[in-house]
Amino acid sequence: MPLVCRNLMSLLEEGNLQSAKLLLGQASLQEIVFCLRLLESPRRALVFRLLDKERALAVFEALDRSEQAELVKAMEDPDLLPLLEGLEVEERVRLFEELPAKVVKRLLQELSSEAREGVSLLLGYPEGSAGRVMNPDYLALPEETTVEKALERVEDSLLPTENLEVVFVLGPGRIYQGYVPLARLVKGDPQTPLKDLAVAGAAVSAYDSQDQVAELFKRHQYPLVAVVDKEGRLVGAIDAGRGVELVEEYEAQRLTTFGGILPTGGPDVDYLRSPLGVLFRARVVWLALLTLFGVITSTYVAQQEEILERAIVLAAFIAPIIDMGGNTGSQAATLVIRSLALGQVRPRLRDYLLILKREVPVALSLGIAIGLLEAVLAFFSKGVGWDILLVVGLAMATVTILGGLIGSALPVLAKRLGADPATLSGPAITSIMDLLGVFMYFGYAYLLLGHLLE
Repeated sequence: MPLVCRNLMSLLEEGNLQSAKLLLGQASLQEIVFCLRLLESPRRALVFRLLDKERALAVFEALDRSEQAELVKAMEDPDLLPLLEGLEVEERVRLFEELPAKVVKRLLQELSSEAREGVSLLLGYPEGSAGRVMNPDYLALPEETTVEKALERVEDSLLPTENLEVVFVLGPGRIYQGYVPLARLVKGDPQTPLKDLAVAGAAVSAYDSQDQVAELFKRHQYPLVAVVDKEGRLVGAIDAGRGVELVEEYEAQRLTTFGGILPTGGPDVDYLRSPLGVLFRARVVWLALLTLFGVITSTYVAQQEEILERAIVLAAFIAPIIDMGGNTGSQAATLVIRSLALGQVRPRLRDYLLILKREVPVALSLGIAIGLLEAVLAFFSKGVGWDILLVVGLAMATVTILGGLIGSALPVLAKRLGADPATLSGPAITSIMDLLGVFMYFGYAYLLLGHLLE
C-alpha cells in the first residue's frame, strides 16, 4: 500500500480532516484514485468531498463507470445524509457547490424523478427557480472534441432523440461555451473542433426564475436550454417538453392575475380542484377594492341629481358609456402586455412612443366609430333630441379613446417601475375608466345641457 494511502487512512481514523485535505492536495491523481479504490463507500465519499473542485472532476473522470456509480451511491449513504440534513441551508449550499457539475449530473441520473426534486432542494436552489426543474438528459462534450468524435457520441448515446438535437460545448472546468445544432454537426468537417461551430446563448442560471425560463421558451424554439451555476458551469438542462409546461403555467398565472385573481402564496388557483376558501380569498381582495371605486363613482353620480331630474334619460346611458372605457382599456392593455412578453417592445420612452404612434390613430378611429354607433342606436331606441345625442356620442367617443390610451400606457409604466404588467388587471383598468367615464359624461352634460338648470 502506498505511503500516501496509509497516511490518509490514519488521518481519517483520527478525524483530522484538515490535514487529510492538505495531503490530498499534494498527492498525484493516480495516488488519489488508488486510495479511493481501497476505501469503503462512506470513507470514499468523505475523501471525495475533501478534494477541490478541479481535482475532484479529474479524479471522477479517471474512475471507470462502475466505480463512478458506486461513488454516487456512496453520496446517498445513510451515514452521510444525516450530516447534510443537520447543516443550515447556507452551509448545505456551500457544500454541494464544492462538488463538480459532472458529479451532480451523475447523481441526478441515478435518482428517480421524485427523489430528484429532493436533491434540487438539497442543492439549495430556491423554490420556483430553474434549478428545481432541470434534468441530466443532455449530451455535453469538451470544446476540442472533433465533429467526427461528437457524431460517434451521438450515435452511441442512449438519450431520447429529441434530447440530441443539440450538443452542449464545454470549456475548461466545464464552463458552458454554447451549443452545436445537430444539423450543423452533420454538415461540419469531421476534423473541425466543436468550439468552431458553437452557437452562443440558450442558457439560464440555476437561480433564475421559472418565469424567465418560460419567457425564453416563448421567444425561441429551443429543443434544450442549458442550466449553469454561478460560475458558468453546466449543471443541467431543461427540455422543450418541460419548457412548454412552464409556459402554460406562466400564462395561466398571468391570466388569473389579469382577471383580478390575486396570488394566494401557494400553487396556481385551479377552479375545479382548489378548496372553496382558496377561490374566495383569491377573488375577494380585488372585488373589495373595486367596491371602493364603485362607492366613489356612485357618490359622484348621486351628486348629479339636479341635472338627472331635468334630463332623466341621461341615466340610461351611464352603464354602456363607462363599460366601453373599461373594455377598450383591457383590450389595449392585453395587446401591450403580449408585446412586452414577446420582447417586441421594451419599457422605455422610445418604445412607448412607438406604441403611442400606433394606438392614437386606432383609439381615435374606435372612438369616432363607437361614438357614432351609440348616437345612432340612442336615436332609434330612445327617440331623444340632438342635444342628448351629442352628449352621449361625445362621451362614448372620449371614454373609448381614453381607455385605449390609458390601457396601453399602464403596462409600460408598471414594467418600468419593476412590477408585473399583468397585475394591472382588467378589473383595475375597468374601475379607473368607470370613474373617468362618469366625470367625462357629466362634464359634457353640464357643458351642453347647462341651460336646463337655469
